[in-house]
Amino acid sequence: MIGAQGALGNVVAERFAAAGWTVHPAGRRPDRREGFRRLDLDRPETLSAALKDVDLVVSTVAHAGLSAERMVLARGGVLVNCSHAPTRAAVELTREAKEPKGTVLLNAGLVPGIANLVAADLLEERPRADCLEVAFTVFSEGTAGKAGGEFAHEGLTTRSHHRVVELPLPEPFGELACIEVFEGEDGGLGGVAGGRRVETYLGFADRSLNLGLRAANALRLMRLLPRAAFATERGGKSGTSREPTAVWLGARRGAERLGASVIECEGDYRATAAAARLFAQRLLTLNRPGCFNPEDLFALSDLQVAAENGGIRIARLPVH
Repeated sequence: MIGAQGALGNVVAERFAAAGWTVHPAGRRPDRREGFRRLDLDRPETLSAALKDVDLVVSTVAHAGLSAERMVLARGGVLVNCSHAPTRAAVELTREAKEPKGTVLLNAGLVPGIANLVAADLLEERPRADCLEVAFTVFSEGTAGKAGGEFAHEGLTTRSHHRVVELPLPEPFGELACIEVFEGEDGGLGGVAGGRRVETYLGFADRSLNLGLRAANALRLMRLLPRAAFATERGGKSGTSREPTAVWLGARRGAERLGASVIECEGDYRATAAAARLFAQRLLTLNRPGCFNPEDLFALSDLQVAAENGGIRIARLPVH
């Protein structure tokens, strides 16, 4: 379990262990947990021993060098990464490996991940769409760590002012103002979008925080938001909070919304862990060397029942 010393990695490790897996936490810092393996992704020479004699490698680390993924492709095995990676990375890594021996699945969490399959299903029914909307909710009491805080801060401070849309989310959110982040990036859903524009939004569910961010946005002060405001550790001591979480996926043509789906769960980190385990179980039954994104190997119909059994509910929404 690469990244097990971070908030998300710790949750994923817990969920795999609860499902009966023998988990070896792995990371750069010393750790007293049983079975811990020391590795540093910036030092590829540390990977061979750390990844020896395991059935599966899971990572929550968005490592620019993708060193663990490269090793698995070259030497064999199965790796699931549930962080964010550019959609093109799967094609590039497979081409680089030439004759890959192992199997790697990138973007195998909730968003991207399960969201990719829901989006692909939605766009198949709405082929006229020229834009894919992706929005996910954020609660201050939700699980978070350094990486999660930095993701929110980086996304909000890329510009002084962002687009804001009102989305009709299910309760307890209702009509929620969502702020666009990472304009111009595909968020790991570019392969599903098929050349369509991808718009990614964050919906802050805490009323006071939402109002404060909207005010800063209206005043064009978003670039000045302090990093410390997003770096605070949240969630319970176990790191597995159960805050209501919704992911909106919309298909739009111009200003017309053609269709929408929503994913609901309790705790985005918990749901990401459940999705990673679901993808891992299915991946172990395949013999497909290479590097893939979820939509390359799976359809929503393949995994929806298992996802819902894991607490990830998926529904099509009426559009008015």
